[in-house]
Amino acid sequence: MKLARPVADKSDPHHRMLDRDREVPQDAIPRLLEQGISEVWIRYPKLEFLEHVYDEDSVEVHRDIFWAIRKNLEGILSEASLEMDVERFRTHLSDLFQYMKECPRGIQLLEQLDSYDNYLVTHSTNVAYLGVLMGIRLAQYVRRQRHETAPNDRGWLQLLGLGCLLHDVGKMRIPPEVLNKPSRLTDEEMQLIKMHPVYGFEMVRGSVPPAVAEVVLYHHRRWDGTGYPEQVNPRTGDSMERQLGESIPVFARIAMVADVYDAATSRRCYSGPKPPAQVLYEMRTMCRNFFDPVVEQAFYEMIPPFPVGQRILLNDGQEAVVVDFNPQHPWHPRVQVIADPRGESVFDPALHELDLADLPGIEIASVGGVNVSNYVPAEDTTLQPA
Repeated sequence: MKLARPVADKSDPHHRMLDRDREVPQDAIPRLLEQGISEVWIRYPKLEFLEHVYDEDSVEVHRDIFWAIRKNLEGILSEASLEMDVERFRTHLSDLFQYMKECPRGIQLLEQLDSYDNYLVTHSTNVAYLGVLMGIRLAQYVRRQRHETAPNDRGWLQLLGLGCLLHDVGKMRIPPEVLNKPSRLTDEEMQLIKMHPVYGFEMVRGSVPPAVAEVVLYHHRRWDGTGYPEQVNPRTGDSMERQLGESIPVFARIAMVADVYDAATSRRCYSGPKPPAQVLYEMRTMCRNFFDPVVEQAFYEMIPPFPVGQRILLNDGQEAVVVDFNPQHPWHPRVQVIADPRGESVFDPALHELDLADLPGIEIASVGGVNVSNYVPAEDTTLQPA
Protein backbone atom coordinates (compact mmCIF):
# COMPACT_ATOMS: atom_id res chain seq x y z
CA MET A 1 0.00 0.00 0.00
CA LYS A 2 1.52 3.29 -1.14
CA LEU A 3 0.05 6.46 0.35
CA ALA A 4 -1.80 8.84 -1.99
CA ARG A 5 -1.97 11.48 0.77
CA PRO A 6 0.13 12.16 3.85
CA VAL A 7 -1.19 11.01 7.22
CA ALA A 8 -1.49 13.89 9.69
CA ASP A 9 -1.10 13.63 13.45
CA LYS A 10 -4.53 14.05 15.04
CA SER A 11 -3.17 16.33 17.72
CA ASP A 12 -1.47 18.58 15.17
CA PRO A 13 -2.64 18.56 11.53
CA HIS A 14 0.63 20.23 10.44
CA HIS A 15 2.73 17.30 11.67
CA ARG A 16 2.99 14.39 9.23
CA MET A 17 3.13 10.91 10.70
CA LEU A 18 3.66 9.39 7.24
CA ASP A 19 4.50 11.14 3.97
CA ARG A 20 2.82 10.82 0.61
CA ASP A 21 4.09 8.15 -1.82
CA ARG A 22 5.71 5.96 0.83
CA GLU A 23 4.63 2.42 1.52
CA VAL A 24 2.69 1.87 4.70
CA PRO A 25 4.89 -0.34 6.92
CA GLN A 26 3.01 -3.15 8.63
CA ASP A 27 4.34 -2.15 12.05
CA ALA A 28 2.84 1.34 11.57
CA ILE A 29 -0.73 0.05 11.33
CA PRO A 30 -1.16 -0.69 15.09
CA ARG A 31 0.21 2.79 15.88
CA LEU A 32 -2.24 4.40 13.46
CA LEU A 33 -5.12 2.48 15.01
CA GLU A 34 -4.03 3.58 18.49
CA GLN A 35 -4.23 7.18 17.23
CA GLY A 36 -7.80 6.50 16.08
CA ILE A 37 -6.82 6.55 12.39
CA SER A 38 -8.74 3.67 10.83
CA GLU A 39 -8.45 4.70 7.16
CA VAL A 40 -5.75 6.16 4.91
CA TRP A 41 -5.71 7.15 1.24
CA ILE A 42 -3.66 4.76 -0.89
CA ARG A 43 -2.80 4.75 -4.58
CA TYR A 44 -4.95 2.44 -6.67
CA PRO A 45 -4.03 2.04 -10.34
CA LYS A 46 -7.60 2.00 -11.64
CA LEU A 47 -8.57 5.20 -9.83
CA GLU A 48 -5.54 7.48 -10.18
CA PHE A 49 -7.56 9.74 -12.48
CA LEU A 50 -9.52 10.88 -9.43
CA GLU A 51 -6.58 12.98 -8.19
CA HIS A 52 -7.67 15.91 -10.37
CA VAL A 53 -11.13 15.85 -8.73
CA TYR A 54 -9.77 16.71 -5.28
CA ASP A 55 -8.17 20.04 -4.49
CA GLU A 56 -5.43 19.13 -1.99
CA ASP A 57 -4.83 22.78 -0.97
CA SER A 58 -8.52 23.27 -0.23
CA VAL A 59 -8.55 20.16 1.91
CA GLU A 60 -5.56 21.40 3.90
CA VAL A 61 -7.03 24.88 4.49
CA HIS A 62 -10.36 23.43 5.48
CA ARG A 63 -8.75 20.89 7.78
CA ASP A 64 -6.94 23.70 9.61
CA ILE A 65 -10.23 25.53 10.21
CA PHE A 66 -12.00 22.32 11.19
CA TRP A 67 -9.21 21.41 13.61
CA ALA A 68 -9.18 24.87 15.24
CA ILE A 69 -12.94 24.71 15.85
CA ARG A 70 -12.58 21.20 17.28
CA LYS A 71 -9.88 22.28 19.70
CA ASN A 72 -12.04 25.14 20.95
CA LEU A 73 -15.01 22.84 21.39
CA GLU A 74 -12.89 20.21 23.15
CA GLY A 75 -11.75 22.91 25.56
CA ILE A 76 -15.32 23.85 26.41
CA LEU A 77 -16.44 20.23 26.78
CA SER A 78 -13.59 19.61 29.23
CA GLU A 79 -14.80 22.40 31.52
CA ALA A 80 -17.36 21.08 33.95
CA SER A 81 -18.60 24.58 34.74
CA LEU A 82 -18.89 25.52 31.04
CA GLU A 83 -17.92 29.14 31.59
CA MET A 84 -18.12 29.99 27.95
CA ASP A 85 -16.15 32.61 26.09
CA VAL A 86 -18.16 33.01 22.87
CA GLU A 87 -15.37 34.99 21.23
CA ARG A 88 -13.23 31.84 21.14
CA PHE A 89 -15.37 30.65 18.26
CA ARG A 90 -16.11 33.81 16.29
CA THR A 91 -12.91 34.03 14.28
CA HIS A 92 -12.94 30.35 13.30
CA LEU A 93 -16.64 30.35 12.46
CA SER A 94 -16.17 33.47 10.38
CA ASP A 95 -13.28 31.86 8.52
CA LEU A 96 -15.32 28.70 8.02
CA PHE A 97 -18.37 30.24 6.40
CA GLN A 98 -16.31 32.69 4.34
CA TYR A 99 -14.25 29.79 3.01
CA MET A 100 -17.38 27.75 2.30
CA LYS A 101 -18.88 30.65 0.34
CA GLU A 102 -15.82 30.74 -1.90
CA CYS A 103 -15.31 26.98 -2.26
CA PRO A 104 -17.17 25.42 -5.21
CA ARG A 105 -17.07 21.92 -3.70
CA GLY A 106 -18.17 22.72 -0.15
CA ILE A 107 -20.03 19.56 0.83
CA GLN A 108 -17.48 17.28 -0.80
CA LEU A 109 -14.76 18.57 1.52
CA LEU A 110 -16.58 17.13 4.50
CA GLU A 111 -16.19 13.67 2.97
CA GLN A 112 -12.41 14.18 2.68
CA LEU A 113 -11.62 15.13 6.28
CA ASP A 114 -10.13 12.57 8.63
CA SER A 115 -12.46 10.90 11.10
CA TYR A 116 -11.84 11.22 14.83
CA ASP A 117 -12.47 9.10 17.90
CA ASN A 118 -14.46 11.61 19.93
CA TYR A 119 -17.94 11.22 18.48
CA LEU A 120 -19.51 14.13 20.35
CA VAL A 121 -16.86 16.61 19.20
CA THR A 122 -16.74 15.31 15.63
CA HIS A 123 -20.53 15.19 15.33
CA SER A 124 -20.93 18.70 16.74
CA THR A 125 -18.34 20.11 14.35
CA ASN A 126 -19.91 18.32 11.39
CA VAL A 127 -23.36 19.62 12.30
CA ALA A 128 -21.94 23.15 12.49
CA TYR A 129 -20.39 22.69 9.05
CA LEU A 130 -23.63 21.41 7.53
CA GLY A 131 -25.70 24.04 9.36
CA VAL A 132 -23.58 26.93 8.10
CA LEU A 133 -23.63 25.49 4.58
CA MET A 134 -27.44 25.34 4.68
CA GLY A 135 -27.58 28.82 6.20
CA ILE A 136 -25.60 30.21 3.27
CA ARG A 137 -27.90 28.47 0.81
CA LEU A 138 -31.05 29.60 2.64
CA ALA A 139 -29.94 33.17 3.43
CA GLN A 140 -33.07 34.88 2.11
CA TYR A 141 -35.38 32.39 3.81
CA VAL A 142 -33.55 32.73 7.13
CA ARG A 143 -33.69 36.53 6.96
CA ARG A 144 -37.46 36.39 6.40
CA GLN A 145 -37.96 33.90 9.23
CA ARG A 146 -35.91 36.06 11.60
CA HIS A 147 -37.59 39.27 10.38
CA GLU A 148 -34.22 40.77 9.55
CA THR A 149 -34.71 44.32 8.25
CA ALA A 150 -31.17 44.62 6.90
CA PRO A 151 -28.88 41.87 5.57
CA ASN A 152 -26.27 40.89 8.15
CA ASP A 153 -25.44 37.34 7.15
CA ARG A 154 -22.11 37.30 8.94
CA GLY A 155 -23.76 38.01 12.29
CA TRP A 156 -26.51 35.43 12.17
CA LEU A 157 -24.34 32.80 10.49
CA GLN A 158 -22.06 32.97 13.51
CA LEU A 159 -25.06 32.46 15.80
CA LEU A 160 -26.26 29.52 13.69
CA GLY A 161 -22.80 27.95 13.65
CA LEU A 162 -22.34 28.35 17.40
CA GLY A 163 -25.79 26.92 18.09
CA CYS A 164 -25.02 23.88 15.96
CA LEU A 165 -21.64 23.41 17.66
CA LEU A 166 -23.25 23.38 21.08
CA HIS A 167 -26.48 21.57 20.21
CA ASP A 168 -25.50 18.35 22.05
CA VAL A 169 -23.54 19.91 24.90
CA GLY A 170 -26.15 18.64 27.37
CA LYS A 171 -24.93 15.09 26.76
CA MET A 172 -22.03 15.93 29.06
CA ARG A 173 -24.51 15.38 31.89
CA ILE A 174 -25.60 11.94 30.66
CA PRO A 175 -23.71 9.06 32.33
CA PRO A 176 -21.18 7.58 29.86
CA GLU A 177 -22.50 4.07 30.41
CA VAL A 178 -25.87 5.25 29.08
CA LEU A 179 -24.56 7.54 26.35
CA ASN A 180 -22.18 4.87 24.98
CA LYS A 181 -24.33 1.80 25.59
CA PRO A 182 -23.92 -0.56 22.61
CA SER A 183 -27.27 -2.33 23.15
CA ARG A 184 -30.88 -1.20 23.20
CA LEU A 185 -31.69 1.45 25.82
CA THR A 186 -34.32 0.84 28.48
CA ASP A 187 -37.29 3.19 28.69
CA GLU A 188 -35.69 4.93 31.68
CA GLU A 189 -32.38 5.36 29.84
CA MET A 190 -34.15 6.75 26.78
CA GLN A 191 -35.97 9.29 28.92
CA LEU A 192 -32.61 10.33 30.36
CA ILE A 193 -31.16 10.77 26.86
CA LYS A 194 -34.17 12.91 25.93
CA MET A 195 -33.25 15.30 28.73
CA HIS A 196 -30.02 16.42 27.04
CA PRO A 197 -31.58 19.46 25.30
CA VAL A 198 -32.82 20.72 28.68
CA TYR A 199 -29.48 20.02 30.36
CA GLY A 200 -27.67 21.79 27.54
CA PHE A 201 -29.99 24.78 27.70
CA GLU A 202 -29.38 25.08 31.43
CA MET A 203 -25.63 24.98 30.80
CA VAL A 204 -25.52 27.67 28.12
CA ARG A 205 -28.35 29.99 29.17
CA GLY A 206 -26.91 33.38 30.04
CA SER A 207 -23.54 32.55 28.49
CA VAL A 208 -24.62 32.73 24.84
CA PRO A 209 -27.13 34.82 22.87
CA PRO A 210 -30.75 33.57 23.10
CA ALA A 211 -30.77 32.44 19.44
CA VAL A 212 -27.90 30.06 20.23
CA ALA A 213 -29.55 28.69 23.37
CA GLU A 214 -32.76 28.05 21.39
CA VAL A 215 -30.87 25.70 19.06
CA VAL A 216 -29.63 23.71 22.05
CA LEU A 217 -33.16 23.45 23.45
CA TYR A 218 -35.19 22.86 20.29
CA HIS A 219 -32.99 20.82 17.92
CA HIS A 220 -35.20 17.75 18.52
CA ARG A 221 -38.48 19.63 18.03
CA ARG A 222 -40.08 18.41 14.80
CA TRP A 223 -42.02 20.41 12.22
CA ASP A 224 -45.28 18.64 13.18
CA GLY A 225 -44.79 19.54 16.87
CA THR A 226 -43.67 16.11 18.03
CA GLY A 227 -40.22 15.40 19.43
CA TYR A 228 -38.69 16.41 22.71
CA PRO A 229 -38.21 17.89 25.29
CA GLU A 230 -41.58 18.80 26.73
CA GLN A 231 -42.35 22.33 25.62
CA VAL A 232 -40.90 25.01 27.89
CA ASN A 233 -40.36 28.74 27.56
CA PRO A 234 -36.63 29.19 26.83
CA ARG A 235 -36.45 32.40 28.82
CA THR A 236 -38.43 31.43 31.90
CA GLY A 237 -38.39 27.62 31.93
CA ASP A 238 -42.19 27.56 32.33
CA SER A 239 -44.40 25.10 30.46
CA MET A 240 -46.04 26.50 27.34
CA GLU A 241 -48.13 25.49 24.36
CA ARG A 242 -46.46 23.01 22.02
CA GLN A 243 -44.51 24.63 19.22
CA LEU A 244 -44.70 23.44 15.65
CA GLY A 245 -43.98 24.68 12.14
CA GLU A 246 -42.59 28.17 11.83
CA SER A 247 -43.01 28.84 15.55
CA ILE A 248 -39.91 26.64 16.07
CA PRO A 249 -36.80 28.86 15.77
CA VAL A 250 -35.39 28.59 12.26
CA PHE A 251 -31.85 27.88 13.49
CA ALA A 252 -33.16 24.83 15.39
CA ARG A 253 -34.97 23.64 12.24
CA ILE A 254 -31.70 23.79 10.31
CA ALA A 255 -29.74 22.10 13.09
CA MET A 256 -32.23 19.25 13.27
CA VAL A 257 -31.77 18.25 9.63
CA ALA A 258 -27.97 18.41 9.93
CA ASP A 259 -28.07 16.46 13.21
CA VAL A 260 -30.20 13.62 11.85
CA TYR A 261 -28.09 13.22 8.71
CA ASP A 262 -24.68 13.29 10.38
CA ALA A 263 -25.74 10.94 13.19
CA ALA A 264 -27.05 8.37 10.70
CA THR A 265 -23.97 8.50 8.46
CA SER A 266 -21.50 8.26 11.38
CA ARG A 267 -20.14 5.22 13.17
CA ARG A 268 -21.79 4.88 16.58
CA CYS A 269 -21.15 2.66 19.57
CA TYR A 270 -24.26 0.64 18.68
CA SER A 271 -24.19 0.70 14.86
CA GLY A 272 -22.03 1.27 11.82
CA PRO A 273 -22.46 4.19 9.43
CA LYS A 274 -25.19 4.05 6.80
CA PRO A 275 -24.44 5.11 3.20
CA PRO A 276 -25.70 8.61 2.31
CA ALA A 277 -28.13 7.19 -0.28
CA GLN A 278 -29.87 5.10 2.38
CA VAL A 279 -29.98 7.95 4.91
CA LEU A 280 -31.47 10.43 2.43
CA TYR A 281 -34.10 7.85 1.45
CA GLU A 282 -35.00 7.17 5.09
CA MET A 283 -35.15 10.88 5.90
CA ARG A 284 -37.78 11.48 3.24
CA THR A 285 -39.80 8.31 3.93
CA MET A 286 -39.42 7.40 7.60
CA CYS A 287 -39.17 10.99 8.85
CA ARG A 288 -42.27 12.45 7.25
CA ASN A 289 -43.25 15.85 8.67
CA PHE A 290 -40.14 15.97 10.88
CA PHE A 291 -38.42 18.76 8.95
CA ASP A 292 -39.15 22.25 7.71
CA PRO A 293 -40.00 21.57 4.01
CA VAL A 294 -37.93 24.53 2.77
CA VAL A 295 -34.87 23.47 4.77
CA GLU A 296 -35.37 19.83 3.78
CA GLN A 297 -35.54 20.67 0.07
CA ALA A 298 -32.36 22.76 0.23
CA PHE A 299 -30.61 19.90 2.03
CA TYR A 300 -31.57 17.37 -0.65
CA GLU A 301 -30.16 19.66 -3.31
CA MET A 302 -26.93 20.04 -1.36
CA ILE A 303 -26.03 16.52 -0.21
CA PRO A 304 -24.86 13.97 -2.80
CA PRO A 305 -26.39 10.50 -2.28
CA PHE A 306 -23.28 9.16 -4.00
CA PRO A 307 -20.17 11.16 -2.96
CA VAL A 308 -17.46 11.99 -5.46
CA GLY A 309 -14.91 9.17 -5.57
CA GLN A 310 -17.40 6.44 -4.65
CA ARG A 311 -17.17 3.22 -6.68
CA ILE A 312 -20.55 2.09 -7.93
CA LEU A 313 -22.09 -0.64 -10.10
CA LEU A 314 -24.59 0.40 -12.76
CA ASN A 315 -27.65 -1.64 -13.59
CA ASP A 316 -26.17 -2.53 -16.98
CA GLY A 317 -23.21 -4.25 -15.29
CA GLN A 318 -20.59 -1.52 -15.78
CA GLU A 319 -18.40 -0.54 -12.83
CA ALA A 320 -17.80 3.20 -12.46
CA VAL A 321 -16.65 5.95 -10.12
CA VAL A 322 -18.61 9.11 -9.30
CA VAL A 323 -16.74 12.21 -10.50
CA ASP A 324 -19.31 15.02 -10.08
CA PHE A 325 -22.58 15.88 -8.31
CA ASN A 326 -25.57 17.41 -10.10
CA PRO A 327 -27.77 19.31 -7.60
CA GLN A 328 -30.68 19.25 -10.06
CA HIS A 329 -30.44 15.47 -10.46
CA PRO A 330 -28.69 14.32 -7.25
CA TRP A 331 -29.39 10.63 -7.82
CA HIS A 332 -27.94 10.71 -11.32
CA PRO A 333 -24.36 12.00 -11.06
CA ARG A 334 -21.62 12.10 -13.66
CA VAL A 335 -19.45 8.97 -13.57
CA GLN A 336 -16.44 7.50 -15.31
CA VAL A 337 -16.56 3.82 -16.24
CA ILE A 338 -13.59 1.73 -15.07
CA ALA A 339 -14.78 -1.75 -16.07
CA ASP A 340 -17.21 -3.14 -18.64
CA PRO A 341 -20.00 -5.64 -17.81
CA ARG A 342 -17.53 -8.52 -18.29
CA GLY A 343 -15.26 -7.04 -15.60
CA GLU A 344 -12.53 -6.00 -18.03
CA SER A 345 -10.83 -2.68 -17.22
CA VAL A 346 -11.29 0.16 -19.68
CA PHE A 347 -8.12 1.74 -21.04
CA ASP A 348 -8.98 5.39 -20.30
CA PRO A 349 -11.91 6.13 -17.95
CA ALA A 350 -12.01 9.75 -19.16
CA LEU A 351 -13.15 8.46 -22.55
CA HIS A 352 -16.00 6.59 -20.88
CA GLU A 353 -17.58 9.42 -18.90
CA LEU A 354 -21.35 9.19 -18.50
CA ASP A 355 -23.82 11.79 -17.31
CA LEU A 356 -26.55 9.61 -15.82
CA ALA A 357 -29.00 12.53 -15.96
CA ASP A 358 -28.92 12.20 -19.74
CA LEU A 359 -29.26 8.42 -19.79
CA PRO A 360 -32.78 7.28 -18.88
CA GLY A 361 -32.81 3.70 -17.74
CA ILE A 362 -29.20 3.67 -16.52
CA GLU A 363 -29.22 3.70 -12.72
CA ILE A 364 -26.82 3.06 -9.87
CA ALA A 365 -27.59 -0.46 -8.70
CA SER A 366 -25.17 -1.07 -5.86
CA VAL A 367 -22.45 0.53 -3.74
CA GLY A 368 -19.80 -1.66 -2.13
CA GLY A 369 -21.89 -4.72 -2.87
CA VAL A 370 -24.97 -3.22 -1.16
CA ASN A 371 -28.10 -2.96 -3.29
CA VAL A 372 -29.20 0.70 -3.37
CA SER A 373 -31.76 0.46 -6.17
CA ASN A 374 -34.62 0.67 -3.66
CA TYR A 375 -33.36 4.03 -2.46
CA VAL A 376 -33.32 5.73 -5.88
CA PRO A 377 -36.47 7.79 -6.58
CA ALA A 378 -38.54 6.76 -9.60
CA GLU A 379 -38.38 10.22 -11.18
CA ASP A 380 -35.21 11.75 -12.49
CA THR A 381 -35.76 14.95 -10.52
CA THR A 382 -34.61 16.64 -7.37
CA LEU A 383 -36.10 14.98 -4.29
CA GLN A 384 -39.24 16.60 -2.98
CA PRO A 385 -39.72 16.79 0.79
CA ALA A 386 -42.24 14.44 2.32
